Amino acid sequence: MTEPQRRFTISVPPDVSQILESQGNRMASAYVTESVRRRRRVEQHKELLLAAGIHATDQGVAEARARRLGVEAEWPSERFEAERAKIRAAMEAEMNGDDTAPRADPA
Repeated sequence: MTEPQRRFTISVPPDVSQILESQGNRMASAYVTESVRRRRRVEQHKELLLAAGIHATDQGVAEARARRLGVEAEWPSERFEAERAKIRAAMEAEMNGDDTAPRADPA
């Protein structure tokens, strides 16, 4: 059974207002819902990292992003996408308790 939806009245800055208004009356709620859920997934990921003793800083995240973009620029898109798929499969397998998934190639 679906939980009843709740209505909120919020104030947002003009740039956010423009984005929500561009979504149309029915899609603005879906847009906000997806945004909040994405933000929560990021927060949960950070909590998992902290629980594992990994302290992600803004600088560390920026450096990792720069390394990823560097690899993305050097590798052919097919290789990058193949490795990304392997990593996703390995992460999903690990979350499901299966350690037999293929591992990503070292860079």
